[in-house]
Amino acid sequence: MKTIHRVSFTPELWQLEQLRDLGLDVEGSQSSLVRLVAFDIEESHPAWPEVASLIKDWKMGDVIMMKFTRSELNQARSLRMQSDWYHGYPQPDDDLGYLSTSFDLSEYCEKCGIGKRQVAPIQMKHEPKWGRKNILQLHWLYDEFFVIPDVWESVFQTSGVGCQPVIQYKTGQVLQSVVQLDLKASGKSGLRLSKDQPCETCVSCGRTKYLSINKGLFPALTEPPAGPILKTQEYFGSGASAWKAIIVSSELCQNIRDHKLNGVRFIPCEQHMGTN
Repeated sequence: MKTIHRVSFTPELWQLEQLRDLGLDVEGSQSSLVRLVAFDIEESHPAWPEVASLIKDWKMGDVIMMKFTRSELNQARSLRMQSDWYHGYPQPDDDLGYLSTSFDLSEYCEKCGIGKRQVAPIQMKHEPKWGRKNILQLHWLYDEFFVIPDVWESVFQTSGVGCQPVIQYKTGQVLQSVVQLDLKASGKSGLRLSKDQPCETCVSCGRTKYLSINKGLFPALTEPPAGPILKTQEYFGSGASAWKAIIVSSELCQNIRDHKLNGVRFIPCEQHMGTN
């Protein structure tokens, strides 16, 4: 298991030189219009403690990524499935109109984002431009996945996962190159979260959500999941964003990996590792 930080910022020349003096291979921007640069560094790198301090001092962007070995993935009995590719927004996107279009908002809180329940198909502007990808998430909908229909048939349908259509915004026609995975099932038990797990309690509705868990293994359910894929009972996020984590069985994870699907990565759940 490796913890990797993708660091991004708009540097001055002296900052680039300071990072290079630490042994980092940081290239300057090749564009005169966009000066943003990014580099990856593992926490095992000798320079990481100093870079961690510079991230705070220089206010650099820092995205944490976990990299697991094949053996670690194979040993896990359940895993969190996380998107590697966000493509577009649910429609209509003006004033978050997609919420009233596709969701029952009777228990929804505008302050924290908890409580929406999908009751109608999600709408997209047009057919996704898949390229070499075949599974995606939309921005703002971080607990729903969309796939190419052939992928659903060969990978997810065979594992017992349903799907529902996606509608083209304005025309109302069913899109032909994408379906939404049916992820209505929720875990029958909660996650084994530590008592000091950072969380927010909404001042408006009183419900709680946890800050996103980006480092290490993902907490496991107190009872093993019964199905191939489900959503956690717990919400995650910050501000007005709230979503549930997606947990998959080892069998479904292996099926996805065997078919070499592009667009997701996996984080093993804690107590299902062979070392625990």
